Amino acid sequence: MPRRLGQHFLRPASAERLVRAIAPAADDVFLEIGPGRGALTLPLAASCCRVVAVEIDPALAAALRERSPANVEIVQGDALTVDLATLVPAGARLVGNLPYYVSSPLLRRFLDLHHRLRDLHVMLQEEVARRVASPPGSKEYGILSVLYALWADLDIPARFTPGAFSPPPKVHSALLRARFLPRPRAEADLRELEVLLQKAFRRRRRTLENNLEDGYPHLKEYFRFLNVEGSRRAETLSVVEFAAVLRVLQQGTRGRRFDTR
Repeated sequence: MPRRLGQHFLRPASAERLVRAIAPAADDVFLEIGPGRGALTLPLAASCCRVVAVEIDPALAAALRERSPANVEIVQGDALTVDLATLVPAGARLVGNLPYYVSSPLLRRFLDLHHRLRDLHVMLQEEVARRVASPPGSKEYGILSVLYALWADLDIPARFTPGAFSPPPKVHSALLRARFLPRPRAEADLRELEVLLQKAFRRRRRTLENNLEDGYPHLKEYFRFLNVEGSRRAETLSVVEFAAVLRVLQQGTRGRRFDTR
């Protein structure tokens, strides 16, 4: 097994638990990331319309292609660079047992598909899953928490011990579920919001005002207008509050009248 790719394969009983949580329907189309040996791919294919699986390892991709039924397509490539949006129709569902060392960039990339995906179910290191699903006020709350909250309802329907995989990882794992919304919780461009969040969470122990003051000379005025205390830390703001901060900062820097709608 090519350990350089960080693969930990699902055992059959774990794959069964995962399939039950996903609850595939006969007309579902799935985009699977990291199918490995097909522990999840093949049970899904038996219950759904189609599976398109993206596997980075050429040997695993070739072996799985030989074993797969007609409704499974294996795409050999890196999920960080493959044009995922072209592989499945709108309304598809995303699943995967993600390599833990690239789980955060993959999660960010999946969020750009919110307009095409119905939901996602991905296996992650439990710490990462908790971080993404955490609410405002939590010490785990961060950039991905806010970005996903803009477009999805999140929960963790299942947790797995290291023994659920072969070889077992050194950490516990969890299934992160995101159900995408037809409209965002607030009006905000994902990329622009992400830039603001990177500044706001730059030093978690510092206040929101301290983290943002270098880029916005009239920051106190903006916060007064929003009725937001600059002494708050970024981890206490909801996605709706961050979206309002973003709009006011953008309008202020462009010399426009403030509008928080």
